[in-house]
Amino acid sequence: MPLSTYYLNGTTLENSTAIYTDAALTTCAADGFYSDGSGIVRELSGCVLGAVQTCPTCLVDCGLGPITYSSTEGVFLVNIDLGDAPTDVGAVLVKFTPASEPDGIKATYNGVSYNKLSSPVDGYHGGTVLNGYTYVGDGGATCVPVAGTTYSDLIRYRYNGTSFVDTGLTEDVSPLAGELSFSASVPGTLVMVIPKLSASIKELNIEIAGVCTTTSFTVEVDCPVLLTGYSSSVVGPDFPTACGFAIGETYYNAPVSGTAGNPAVNDWVFSDAYGENVLAQGFYKINALEYIEVDANGVVITRANC
Repeated sequence: MPLSTYYLNGTTLENSTAIYTDAALTTCAADGFYSDGSGIVRELSGCVLGAVQTCPTCLVDCGLGPITYSSTEGVFLVNIDLGDAPTDVGAVLVKFTPASEPDGIKATYNGVSYNKLSSPVDGYHGGTVLNGYTYVGDGGATCVPVAGTTYSDLIRYRYNGTSFVDTGLTEDVSPLAGELSFSASVPGTLVMVIPKLSASIKELNIEIAGVCTTTSFTVEVDCPVLLTGYSSSVVGPDFPTACGFAIGETYYNAPVSGTAGNPAVNDWVFSDAYGENVLAQGFYKINALEYIEVDANGVVITRANC
């Protein structure tokens, strides 16, 4: 249904008392339910708006390309539809590109919070606060989030499929030291991996906190797909040991710097195609001539010759 233009006698749908069809506010709109994309709906009856009601969550399809924001500070909500067909399972790659000023990101799927990412520039970034953000970006930027500082009355925006819309709500954000994971430069496009094991559970919620007045970021969510496997040995305690092992295992990588089925430094590596279980820390032979080293987070930190 095409969008129509209406006029409010307030600044938002939430704080208005009536809706009109003209800028002079002389002709009332027709009775019915109205929403401005902010996540609420109100019924207009006899030119009087009724109580505020919360809309069902509006989901944006995965795989539609990057969502970009560049303006002022705020808390930004994106609700993604990952699909519920039998084939809609696998690893979901969330690709987050902050500008110079760091922003926080976290995701929630099936009641579980995710905030671990890997950068093509400097590898693993992960907040240590339960259900908290991970703030990523250039630690030398003009503005960086400061632990213990409360950033008050940040507007909550929700992505409606086209743009971020003011929900009429505000939030105070207080970053903690364990949420800050800055880089020495701009970290590029960081990758978060979320395992989708159930076809029927389709909603992924992403929250981004931008506390700097020049907040700018891009976020992109790929639809779930089974990761591509590669051949490997079992784990070894050092590379000489691993290089002596036979290659008889299949593991899986989520590309950050590499390509599917060909792990590179900074890639995530898993024992399963869903991206649920990261590989144990240690050394793995991946072909007749090379090994990789994996850190405690499941990220490749070395690829070298045996």
